[in-house]
Amino acid sequence: MPQWLKCVPRCGARTRQRTACKQPAMPNGRCRMHGGLSTGPKHPYITTGNWTKSAIKRRKEVRDLIRQVRELEKQILADI
Repeated sequence: MPQWLKCVPRCGARTRQRTACKQPAMPNGRCRMHGGLSTGPKHPYITTGNWTKSAIKRRKEVRDLIRQVRELEKQILADI
């Protein structure tokens, strides 16, 4: 093992063999395999995408329109 690698802090988490992990630690003190729980987002919560109120409302309107078209189609085919 190179000399510089000996002075790098180690992870130290328990492995499946009940020994300490010998991987180099990241800034949070753990290795990439034993990184620990997420600390959450680093920015304020922003609602975007498919789950905004406007997007949910739009999808509901589209479903209702599709339902109406299918009912009209059944009525037209029944009259023929």
